[in-house]
Amino acid sequence: MVNKINKKSLEYILTVLLGILLISSIFLTVYLIYTPKVGARFTEFYILNEDYKAYDYPANPYVNKSNILIIGVRNYEYKPQNYRVWVFLSNKTYDYNYSLNITPEDRWNGTLSYNTSLTREIFLRHNETIFIPLNFTVDSIGKHKIVFVLSINNSNKVYRSLHLWVNVSEPPKDLI
Repeated sequence: MVNKINKKSLEYILTVLLGILLISSIFLTVYLIYTPKVGARFTEFYILNEDYKAYDYPANPYVNKSNILIIGVRNYEYKPQNYRVWVFLSNKTYDYNYSLNITPEDRWNGTLSYNTSLTREIFLRHNETIFIPLNFTVDSIGKHKIVFVLSINNSNKVYRSLHLWVNVSEPPKDLI
């Protein structure tokens, strides 16, 4: 008789435990279905020509003549993010987390310089994209590297960087 009572209570305990496991597995399945998987966190940063194409950049501009590039930024950080875009001339390479030592100017379009940077602050939500037209000139003849840097949260640390080599020359006499 004692053996029969122990067997019944064991069956009851196992049945309750199995029920708890079944209910918890249903809740876990629903949670996994409705909770989005967080993928890689990153930001796209790229330059386009004035036709929004990733080729045929103004690689041979004329001195003091206006040129247009489009800078694209897309937030995949899974949170809203503040960015600052820097554009300047440089002979250096800027790696991730390098601190910029250049004076930011609070203007966007203008003449590029080795001493100061054109800057633009932007705010993007997750999965949001912005295209920023940049109208720039270069005031000295020769080969120059235009550097595009993206920093986050108003810092001077490089988060992403791009560059474009340009060969600036005098315009032909018939264009002056």
